[in-house]
Amino acid sequence: MTLRWVLCLSFALVIGFSTAFAADGTFRGKITDPPGNVPAVKGWIFIEGMNHMLRRVEVAHAQVVFGEELPAGERRSCNSDCLKPGQEVRVTAHQDSSGEWRAIRVEILKIIPKTSETRLQAISLLNLTTFSSLLEITRAGKFRIAKSTGEI
Repeated sequence: MTLRWVLCLSFALVIGFSTAFAADGTFRGKITDPPGNVPAVKGWIFIEGMNHMLRRVEVAHAQVVFGEELPAGERRSCNSDCLKPGQEVRVTAHQDSSGEWRAIRVEILKIIPKTSETRLQAISLLNLTTFSSLLEITRAGKFRIAKSTGEI
C-alpha cells in the first residue's frame, strides 16, 4: 500500500516538475504587421522567422533590450512600445498551456530607419541628376539631347 502511494507521489512530482521547469525557446525574426484577418492587440506582436513562419508573441511583460551590435547612440531604455514592424529581434519566450508564446526577453537586433530619414535619402538621390528645364531635353515634335554642362 505504501509503495503504491510512493509511486503515485513520485509520478505526480515528475509530471509537475516537467511542466513547471519547461525550457524557454529562443527564436529570431522580423516584426511584421498582423495578418489582414487579425486585429492588432496592444502588448502582442507578430514575428516572421527565416522560414516565413509567423508567430504571435505576448510582449507586454517582457524585458526589451538593444543588441550589442547596435551603436550606443541608438540604444535607450524602452518597453514593448518600442517594438515596431520591420525591426529584427531575438525573442526568449515560453509557451503557455494554450500554446501561446509569452516573451521573457526581446532583444532588438536591427532598427528600421525613420520614414523622414528614408525620404531625405530619396530626395538626395533625386538631386544627383538635375535638369534645368524639360525644354532643354526635348523640343516640341523633335527629340534632342540636352547640352552637356560638364557636371555630374
